[in-house]
Amino acid sequence: MRKPIPLDLASYKSAQLDSLIYTILEVAGENDVPPHLSQLISIAHDMSTEITESLRAGVSA
Repeated sequence: MRKPIPLDLASYKSAQLDSLIYTILEVAGENDVPPHLSQLISIAHDMSTEITESLRAGVSA
């Protein structure tokens, strides 16, 4: 198991992941992607956003 990373680094990586998922959502919207795949990507985006916001709150606290 990996060692835990500091909260500020986790926040940065989470923001990168959020941007990646958002880009994937945009590409999926421009192409003929099955609706269930778009829904799964959207769920991942929502979870990533929630994690990013929680980490930012933890870092700034």
